[in-house]
Amino acid sequence: MALYQQIIVPLDGSEWSAQALPAARMLAQAASAPLTLARAFTAIPNWQADAQQGRHSGTMAAAEHDRVAAYLLAQKQRLERFGVTVPIDTLAKEGSPVGVITRLAAEHPEALLVMSTHGRGGLSRLVMGSVTSKVVGGVQNPVFTVRGNAAESPVPMETIEHIIVPLDGSRFAERALKHAVAISQLFGGARLTLCQSTHGADYFNDRTDWMRLDGAGGLHYGSPAALSQRMSELSVDYLHRIARRLEADFGIAGVRLVNTHAAAPDAIAELAREPAQSLVVMTTHGRSGVGRALLGSVADRVVRQAPAPTLLVRGPLPAATGFGAVETLQRQRPVSAPQRREGALAGV
Repeated sequence: MALYQQIIVPLDGSEWSAQALPAARMLAQAASAPLTLARAFTAIPNWQADAQQGRHSGTMAAAEHDRVAAYLLAQKQRLERFGVTVPIDTLAKEGSPVGVITRLAAEHPEALLVMSTHGRGGLSRLVMGSVTSKVVGGVQNPVFTVRGNAAESPVPMETIEHIIVPLDGSRFAERALKHAVAISQLFGGARLTLCQSTHGADYFNDRTDWMRLDGAGGLHYGSPAALSQRMSELSVDYLHRIARRLEADFGIAGVRLVNTHAAAPDAIAELAREPAQSLVVMTTHGRSGVGRALLGSVADRVVRQAPAPTLLVRGPLPAATGFGAVETLQRQRPVSAPQRREGALAGV
């Protein structure tokens, strides 16, 4: 069964939001998944209605529905002119954008959401205000974010050649791997890069009581440079284990491994600037948008800084809390004392 059985594209009528359509078209064609173009509209407030002037609330609401439906139909026809062969549905629904999208996503848990963002100030300054950040925080579906381009005719993404997966040593971050593998397979074996940032010597020298770490738990690291080197070695060993698992489970060979002392958002953005058409795939708790991600504010900064689109993967929401619930971490399987020490030192 395909990982993505439907592609949902929330729109708001602006050119910025419509810039998500080329990516949605690309993904739908690759996955042979039907597309749904959705747009919410608000009810007509009573103060705008005036029966004496012929402005009846019901008639005005119907007119607004028809206007939104006509816009969606125009976008559908535009996609068909570009050669989209998968089925395309349109949905004009009265309600708040967040409510409409989250309910639609809950009805289709197998769907991938594709949305556009300005990228100027993270997910708090999106083409639809704070809609995308609230959607990320309120759905379990993965969300494919596309940075809008101010150009009148931005160059659309036609394929995915390179997938960057930031990891931090946690099982939660590794949830992104399933999606990275699925995207790689959809696009004929797009190459994978696994990356992890670890602290350099300056961090241990300036921001930690590093002398107390040396000898803790029977482990001796020595100077800040030695601590940094040890963290790099642990990171490379960890990334090698993940790469071997990908090859054993999915036959994916030649995975590129990157350990860096650069800040994670900067390192990810630099990798995404390579000539290949890249995609960043990473996890987020989404508790208050991407700004409360597992990697701190990394996901938010990646969306702002990286020239490539970002696929944000959510963990499961609590079963009985409804839309927009605060996510709780799943119970991790027990780890050994050395693993706990390794994780703590690596900043996990």
